[in-house]
Amino acid sequence: MKKILLALLIGVSAVLSAAELRIAVVDLDRVFKSYYKSRIAEDFLNQQAEAARTYMSQLNSQLESLRAEARRLGTNALNPALNDQARKKAADDADAALAKVKSKETEISLYANERRREFMRLQQEKRDAIVKDIRQEIKRRAAAGNYAFVLDSSGKTTSGLPAVVVFPAKHDISDEVIRELNRTASKPNGGN
Repeated sequence: MKKILLALLIGVSAVLSAAELRIAVVDLDRVFKSYYKSRIAEDFLNQQAEAARTYMSQLNSQLESLRAEARRLGTNALNPALNDQARKKAADDADAALAKVKSKETEISLYANERRREFMRLQQEKRDAIVKDIRQEIKRRAAAGNYAFVLDSSGKTTSGLPAVVVFPAKHDISDEVIRELNRTASKPNGGN
């Protein structure tokens, strides 16, 4: 990573000396978090997760009821006070109850896996749409400002240090990008 960054900086330096190209920086992490569509997507995903948690809680309650019934029937199957025929019926009922427990466990597992896949798909879909908007605005702003390069100031190297260590504040276009992205957000009280 450091070698790539060094090569990039050397290349940028050579290009800058050949022509007067401008460089801007943007804090993509802050832009992403500040974009109103990110908050909408996060709220939507939280609602989806809460609905899944509620349903899983219901399924787990049903499972616990089935397990309790299977234990009760299993205990009856071992009751020496019952005649052989009654114990046999209780054992058959316990086996049927255990089959219901296994079926409910399978249902829960399938539901959890499907919801996890669906949640990840939704999360990626929302993220891709937001990133597309951000990239378009950065490209538009770069063209308008005649910036040849726009670097992410929030990026970290493998050592955890910022990839862009020093830059003049006037070259940070984060606020302008955020302002433009949020310009179309619904305004409370009739748009005022």
